[in-house]
Amino acid sequence: MRKLAMAVLLLACLAALFAPAAHAAGQGGITLTVQQVFTNTGAPPSAAFHYRLTPKLASNPMPAGSGVDGYAFTITGTGEASIGPIVFPQAGRYAYEISHVTAAQPGYTYDQEVYTLEVFVKEDLTAAVVAYTKDGNKASEVRFAHAYSHGTLPSDPCAMTDPPVVKTVSGNPAKASTFTFRLAAGNPSSPMPAGSANGVKTLQITGSGRGEFGTWSYTAEGTYYYTVSEVNDGANGYTYDTTVYTITDAVKAVDGKLVVTRIVTNGEKKQVTSLSFINTYAPEGGGKTPSEKPNLGPKTGDESQSALYIALFCAAGAAALGSIAYLLACRRRRKGGAQV
Repeated sequence: MRKLAMAVLLLACLAALFAPAAHAAGQGGITLTVQQVFTNTGAPPSAAFHYRLTPKLASNPMPAGSGVDGYAFTITGTGEASIGPIVFPQAGRYAYEISHVTAAQPGYTYDQEVYTLEVFVKEDLTAAVVAYTKDGNKASEVRFAHAYSHGTLPSDPCAMTDPPVVKTVSGNPAKASTFTFRLAAGNPSSPMPAGSANGVKTLQITGSGRGEFGTWSYTAEGTYYYTVSEVNDGANGYTYDTTVYTITDAVKAVDGKLVVTRIVTNGEKKQVTSLSFINTYAPEGGGKTPSEKPNLGPKTGDESQSALYIALFCAAGAAALGSIAYLLACRRRRKGGAQV
């Protein structure tokens, strides 16, 4: 009885904790609630902000009106939106993401949180929702807090640190290959350098060398994330560097102007000042030639010379035996003459 009481209490606590984020919409269905607030009173009341619900698996049920990119919705000013109902035809575990996708506007600081929603549907088709922040912590509600500061100047791109991509080729290829590198924004709506598309920009370097993606300007406070990696083009003989670098830009308003503090880390979370990639080149077979077999005897065509050497050796042996026999005979004769 004690164990049963504890289990009931635990379920009640979970229900109380996650009730603001979602509620049941009939058997097998849920309706999600997303809140939007501003941390100051300076935000225009008519400001509209855009969000998107996306499934972790394409087969997950979605609310009516969803497209290939998920379910898009808008919240105006301080308020909330109801998403659903999302109907689940069978028991199972379903996962979704909710993120803010409004393009940056001057004076606004956007909440860059990305929520993961896990929906647990039981055999009787009743459902429960658990929300997580992007750092893995449970959240009691799906809530985006934005801010607005009138008159803040955008950041100066010339003051931004632009870490170079440094390409090193280990080995001796006969011809230099061209390598491709990719800068990707954590949120496609984040600012990017010129020449980007959909939150991605590529850079090419031929052989060993270096290059830069370029800088950009921020118009809103917040924390922005980017990754830099090498694209494996499958060039013959090359082993590609799989390091993924992370760029974290913390943007704050200082004296009426946005200032960027940038940190660049490698795959081991260590801070770096450049984006170094090392590819190793080795031709097929590792570039090694088969070792020659040792010379264990005369080559074909030297057999007559080998026979001559054997004949001379035998003749020398016979001559030596004859000399030994002659010396022994002379010795016997000397001994015989002394005895007469």
